[in-house]
Amino acid sequence: MLSLNACLLNPIVQQVLCTEKNNDSRDSLLFWLFLANQNYYVELNRNWAGIKKGQTLQLSAQYFVFGQNTSTSFQWSSSDVSVATVDQTGLVQGISNGKVSIIASTLDGRASAVSAVSVYSGYVYTTLNFIDSVGHLTMDEASGVLTSNGTASVLPGSDPNGIVTDPGGKYLFTGDFGSGNISHFLINQSTGALTANGNTIAGANPRNLVVTPNGKYVYLASEGTQSIRAFSINGDGTLTFINSFSTSIGHSQIQISRNGNFIFYLSQNLTEVVSYRINYNDGNLTLVGTSPTFANDGSGSIATHPNGIYLYVGSYPSITILRFDSRSGNLSFVDSVLHSKTINGSAIHPNGRFYYTVDINNFSISGYSVDPNNGRISLFQTLTGFVGSSLRFIIIEPAGRYAYVADNSGNIKHLNINESTGELTLVGTVNPGSAQWNLTFL
Repeated sequence: MLSLNACLLNPIVQQVLCTEKNNDSRDSLLFWLFLANQNYYVELNRNWAGIKKGQTLQLSAQYFVFGQNTSTSFQWSSSDVSVATVDQTGLVQGISNGKVSIIASTLDGRASAVSAVSVYSGYVYTTLNFIDSVGHLTMDEASGVLTSNGTASVLPGSDPNGIVTDPGGKYLFTGDFGSGNISHFLINQSTGALTANGNTIAGANPRNLVVTPNGKYVYLASEGTQSIRAFSINGDGTLTFINSFSTSIGHSQIQISRNGNFIFYLSQNLTEVVSYRINYNDGNLTLVGTSPTFANDGSGSIATHPNGIYLYVGSYPSITILRFDSRSGNLSFVDSVLHSKTINGSAIHPNGRFYYTVDINNFSISGYSVDPNNGRISLFQTLTGFVGSSLRFIIIEPAGRYAYVADNSGNIKHLNINESTGELTLVGTVNPGSAQWNLTFL
């Protein structure tokens, strides 16, 4: 029997049943292979997890044959042993920052299952645009409370807005809106401290940035030049400019697909999302898809579902849900949910069940439950009481327990997440050195 999470767990199901299909012979073959293998399947105790670098996680597996739990041993493996290793009891060891697939395979070769594991350091970095700096904070593993470790200047940059780290946690980059450059920092692997590592000219008013999963390329939303600008990451953590792709729109938000093969941006008239395919040979972009039109006042925070299938566009006055074909880059309409709030930032819980929006002009944070069968959402919470704040962006730590919100008029907000219901509870605030524009978790 096909479980509700099949689209998240089984690559054949995801490719055949959970994407836009062309009904070609390849899809038919995959479909029949999928049906033939439904009598043999593996269930894991954790389909996803976040573990701190240096710590361990115990995974376990069960094998079902024709619906009956069958006693067997498993062959455990890691897709990248430099990120995490696993022994033959299913004990996972976090080695370095990054994402890895831990695979449990039956000895008869008939079935396997994958747990998506993120290894993290427990650092939060935030752009402090009023004082031209980046704040560095450390998360307490037990409570989620952040402790400020000081700041690092973006000299000779000014007004840092966007912020991103490479997947391996070695380098940090900021889009410096005032000075028109990207600042580079080296990250101390033991302490998380930042060391300035130069800068790269980025054109007028650079904003937010994304990095490809392999740490090879950086893409920048260049508001002043109305373009997406592409850079390669060099071995020393500096950047080399590749090309500029005109968007005919100056926008601050940019997103990358979960598989790392596409960039998402708003169209020229702000009422569609467009997708660009990344050429991994040279970093260039090709526009390949345009979504159906939706109402929008100019905002557009895009969040991607962990299964890679759904996009959530937080615009005004509605949240638009799109279905994404990860092979072609095409986008199709799923649903629209009226909220009448101005969304600046958004995030989806690692378990894929909860979607959160930061409502900048309404002084609130909203939580929505996500239907795993169709991607549709329903509101379950609006957290208010932030009057006078300028809430900007939200991040969720990879283990899914805590959320942090940047406030450009105050302190970082720390919230606990109920992992069963998704409900947020404000725990406290922390001063990282100044008001914040954006933030990222490493």
